[in-house]
Amino acid sequence: MILWTPMQMELVLEGIENMTSPSYCQISYRGVSMLVEKTDGGRKRIARLLSTNPADYLNTDYTPGKYLDD
Repeated sequence: MILWTPMQMELVLEGIENMTSPSYCQISYRGVSMLVEKTDGGRKRIARLLSTNPADYLNTDYTPGKYLDD
């Protein structure tokens, strides 16, 4: 990836060493395969659907960004 910016590289990359990558895991929730992100509070947020059923993508309960009910 190329980033064109008039800013100094030190300003662009400032704080990058403190960043952490999210913790993802693949689960089956109500029969729908999905990739979820574990948050600090122990909750799970939908990151991506992995289902092969097109109807699952139209279900608003499985919208990426929503939290799962445990």
